[in-house]
Amino acid sequence: MTGWDAYISNLTASSPHIQRAAIVGFPDGAVWARTEGEHKFEATEGELKKLVAGFNNPNDVPAHGADLENVHYIVPQADDSVIFGKKDKCGFFAAKTQSAVLIAVYKGESVAALEVRSAVEKLAQYLTSTGY
Repeated sequence: MTGWDAYISNLTASSPHIQRAAIVGFPDGAVWARTEGEHKFEATEGELKKLVAGFNNPNDVPAHGADLENVHYIVPQADDSVIFGKKDKCGFFAAKTQSAVLIAVYKGESVAALEVRSAVEKLAQYLTSTGY
């Protein structure tokens, strides 16, 4: 287990609604850590590169949506620090730090989304404060 894996464990433990998660590099989208096993985060390299690139022009992301793990999400909200994707009762939050993007895929209603967003943003703020 790398140090980054510990952050994934902490993130998934912070909300029972988080199904899968990853930390990828910014701006290259390279996977630093991800959930494994039955909850393996399986976004493709192309999906991750496109998602991460969305932080460069967040106003364009809602028009095209986002794809992760072969699922197309509508994107009701995107800015230079958070991209929110939704499909039915599932979704994802991606939060950017100086050199990484944290991604959490969740399942649940509105309350779940708020809880997951809070967990992802708190970890992103912590990593930013430590220079990442």
